[in-house]
Amino acid sequence: MTSLPVIASTSLPAPVSTRNAWVPLAQWLAILAMTIEHATKFIWPGSPFTPWAIALGRVAFPLFAGMVAWHLVHNTRRPIRYGLRLLVVGSLAQLPYVLVVTPDKLNVCFTLAAGLAVVWVLDQFTDRLLKLAALIPLGWLAFALGPHVEYHSVGLFLVPVFVLAFRHPDSRLALLPLLTVASLLNGAPLHMVIATATAGVLVLLPNVSGLDRVPALPRGLRLSWYPLHLAVIALVMLVGAL
Repeated sequence: MTSLPVIASTSLPAPVSTRNAWVPLAQWLAILAMTIEHATKFIWPGSPFTPWAIALGRVAFPLFAGMVAWHLVHNTRRPIRYGLRLLVVGSLAQLPYVLVVTPDKLNVCFTLAAGLAVVWVLDQFTDRLLKLAALIPLGWLAFALGPHVEYHSVGLFLVPVFVLAFRHPDSRLALLPLLTVASLLNGAPLHMVIATATAGVLVLLPNVSGLDRVPALPRGLRLSWYPLHLAVIALVMLVGAL
């Protein structure tokens, strides 16, 4: 991914370790929120805490989508390889996802990978008019694929609008599509507010100092947590049904 050229700039880019200082915090928040929501919702669905756990879980998808977009913009030169990694994790998670959540959809990793693919396709066109023209078939494909993935068609565009916001951090206009898409992810008003606020705050996090104190999750744990936590929940549900 390339960003717009900066003319007559003498400033050097921030080191990668400094630039990514916010990522471990986002990873912890996303994983904890997702795990608390899923464990409460599917193991103790009748708990009075369940509605609040579900509300807390609304921060997870914007955080995951934002991190995918950030890595696309700043940290990877191989977006196809990155997308394939998401698909591998999603494939490993699909069976426990079917057992725990629903047999009718592909899990969120497929949503994120499809959003990444939208960005990659658009980046193959250097002309803005061609990019706009490419949005027509991509939009049609998104609406066709939407019923079969988590967060539906709207979720497929969250990674692309995050990419737009990260590529143009000084543009309020680039922030508007992000906040619009985030607000449409959920139906309940409280959930809409939480998802929108999460997306807005996430764009600001890279500029916050002191976040490098948050310990990073081990890479193996990051990659395995999504299928692993669903598998554990499926096992608990199975034991509870016996």
